[in-house]
Amino acid sequence: MADAVFVVLLLLHVGSIIAWMGGATLFVSVLAPSLRRMSPASRGEFTISVLPSYMRFIGGSSIAAAVAGLALYAYITQVATSFAPSSSGLIYIQIGAVVTLIVLLIAFGVLIPTSRKLVGLLKMLQKQATPGGDAATSSQVASLQKRLGMAARLGVFLLALTLILMIVGASI
Repeated sequence: MADAVFVVLLLLHVGSIIAWMGGATLFVSVLAPSLRRMSPASRGEFTISVLPSYMRFIGGSSIAAAVAGLALYAYITQVATSFAPSSSGLIYIQIGAVVTLIVLLIAFGVLIPTSRKLVGLLKMLQKQATPGGDAATSSQVASLQKRLGMAARLGVFLLALTLILMIVGASI
């Protein structure tokens, strides 16, 4: 029978991963394609109002997933070793943890800073008298949006890979 600490850590880890992966998948599959179909003014307003809180959610859920995962790993390998995966399954869990760290680097090194830059640039454009802004600024906005989309797609792919590795590792 599983003890309470194990169950709590497992629920925290799985719940935060569902939030992280779900949020990232929603961005890639629904929000980004919808933004492409909006007018520049609507896209700017939507991005300014939604992106900051959305990135805080992604950042918070990703940190929660990583911390809960590390705590769970430490608990099953040091305290409740009966819950630990076999030695052949442990390598998959460890590889999954490394891939998760890569996704965290993408989130905090690319996604969140790019979204902050994009929101700042869009706010600046809103304050300007000309609705379209200059060509250089519009080009920079497009470049930031492209970088944001590419990083998000890569993150979702790596999170899916991590999920597969963790399931395989826990099942062996």
